[in-house]
Amino acid sequence: MRELQRVLAATDASEHGLSAVVTGTALARRTGASLEMVSVLETRLFPLGIKAAEYQGKLGEELRRKVAAQAEAADATDASIHLRGGLAAPLITEMAEESGADLLVVGAHPRPAVARMLVGSTAERVIRLAHCPVLVATEKRREPFERILVAVDLSRQSRYVLEIAATIAQADQAEIRALYVQDRLTPMLLEAALFDERERRHHARAQFEQVFSEVSLPSELMVSREIREGHAGHEILHEAADWKADLIAVGTHGFGFFNRLLLGSTSVYLLRHGHLATMVVPRPEVRE
Repeated sequence: MRELQRVLAATDASEHGLSAVVTGTALARRTGASLEMVSVLETRLFPLGIKAAEYQGKLGEELRRKVAAQAEAADATDASIHLRGGLAAPLITEMAEESGADLLVVGAHPRPAVARMLVGSTAERVIRLAHCPVLVATEKRREPFERILVAVDLSRQSRYVLEIAATIAQADQAEIRALYVQDRLTPMLLEAALFDERERRHHARAQFEQVFSEVSLPSELMVSREIREGHAGHEILHEAADWKADLIAVGTHGFGFFNRLLLGSTSVYLLRHGHLATMVVPRPEVRE
């Protein structure tokens, strides 16, 4: 099973950033991981008559005070705080690499209508570039997660997503459910398919079970399993609502840098239409 030894919380000193700090701090404490914080000063325009270095220095001091206040609010006064200057997403992911973070926590707005705009900014760009799992926090969550829904797509990456989710589930004593969403075939495709509908479902169930035979999970951790049919993102959010999940874990589908920039369509759908904490896990080959 995967271990969480280092957690990095990224904040811009806003309320959304505070969600990442509080959630990351609490999760690090529950998993026994160390915690670091990073904030990036993004400056492009400077007031007339003021030198860039002087202006950045003042802003940097103000940012450090705000981030330190957030650390205090999250009971993380012993966490190392790193300030960078430049473009946020590349520098946050660079810091995650340098610190050897096993999990990167960022903040996003909890309301879907707003999240479609805000998640598409820094948080989504961080996910596109990150080599480690990224947890998008939609609230200042101090309490353990209770129900973790893991979206499984039957790829080898699904094993890695399950292992990361299981690590959190074990620390939080949470319930965990694996969900596989099978695409519906159109009548024309059904007629041309090698299997009839019953055989196709049986084949999917067999592949689903195969995932669990190849993944390393604690023997005491019971994972319930569910199969739905339809659009993956839509059905994942429906299952999360029906089961009252408070964390969704999903993988990306990138096979390299340029494909990672596109993200998987399911990951994007969950980030832009959901309102729950969502952990997006890259392929393990990417992280190595």
